[in-house]
Amino acid sequence: MENNNTMGLIFSGNPEVNLGELMKVRSLAAVPVGGRYRIIDFMLSNMVNSGIVNVGITTGYKHRSLSDHLGSGKAWDMARKQNGLFILSPPEGLEFATRPTEGVDFIDSAMSYLQRSRQEYVMLSDCNTICNIDFDEVIKFHFEKEADITVVCTEVGELTPKELGKHIMLECEDDGRVTDIQVYPKKQNSKLSYMHIFFIKKDFLIDLVGECLSHDRHSISRDILLANVDKRRIFGYKFDGYRKKIDSIKSFYQFNLELLDSGVRHEVFGVDETRSIHTKVKDSVPTKYGRDAEVKNSFVADGCCIEGTVENSIIFRGVKIGKNSVVKNSIVMQNSRIMDDCWVENAIFDKEVILCNGKKLVGQTTYPLCIGKRTIV
Repeated sequence: MENNNTMGLIFSGNPEVNLGELMKVRSLAAVPVGGRYRIIDFMLSNMVNSGIVNVGITTGYKHRSLSDHLGSGKAWDMARKQNGLFILSPPEGLEFATRPTEGVDFIDSAMSYLQRSRQEYVMLSDCNTICNIDFDEVIKFHFEKEADITVVCTEVGELTPKELGKHIMLECEDDGRVTDIQVYPKKQNSKLSYMHIFFIKKDFLIDLVGECLSHDRHSISRDILLANVDKRRIFGYKFDGYRKKIDSIKSFYQFNLELLDSGVRHEVFGVDETRSIHTKVKDSVPTKYGRDAEVKNSFVADGCCIEGTVENSIIFRGVKIGKNSVVKNSIVMQNSRIMDDCWVENAIFDKEVILCNGKKLVGQTTYPLCIGKRTIV
């Protein structure tokens, strides 16, 4: 059922996130995950599954891969005469900016899109929060609480100082009313972490963005949310399902390997077609397994040729793994080739990497080895 009064806005990048080699040739949203998906697929699918059929995707200056992946939006049933999927232009002067471009700047760059859309409310989200959430429940909660802004949060355990420095923590009353927001605090006073998703009336958002820019303020968390805690009714909707924020090579690696757990897969990909994760469809031949091939607890996509051993790994489309080669606890992206007699462990291979005969590459579980696109080793 379509949610005709809510539109979506997804930020395809985040200046605070650096995935190293994986983001040299593409935006954060376009980074491949899970054997056949891109990071953007999860949040976009959540919106489509919740009936939000007018969605804008903000872009930076590395958006060619993202635009190619999204296309007309047909894979998400978003190729429509009315509403649909919109890939928005980057903020002017982005490449030459003297400061990092922040969330308010990206909303401002989407202003004409917001103003011409007929919907009255907006669901805004970062692209790199991985979860399977029903936004209908968030919207219902918003109106029940008569909120001005509803932020989505999740409960976390005790965080180390380093982990805490990546979280925006909320303090809420029993009814969900947010009383304080701590942006990357030094001390943990709460167990509720903001998931970088919020729901707001469109006209109110436009007014807030205008006010921020007129005072040279550019942060969503500080200048829209924190600045209005005492002025407006901000409520926190608590999400209890699986959630992963991909903000580093380590978290990217962890998420991919966590997908090998059936419980995580069940939560991330949904229990039925109404909550499934959609992606661009590519038809290819089935994977071919050699006589001595051995595969344990792994995802192997279509079009591969496996002649060696694969264990606890994610193997994307078109990958070739040679004879007597071993791949363990690794992520090997599309069309990469691992030749004969190789050993790969705790590693991430971007697309079209070639590992020559007899090579051994071993990273650490806490800091996997990452090989850039089209590298020959």
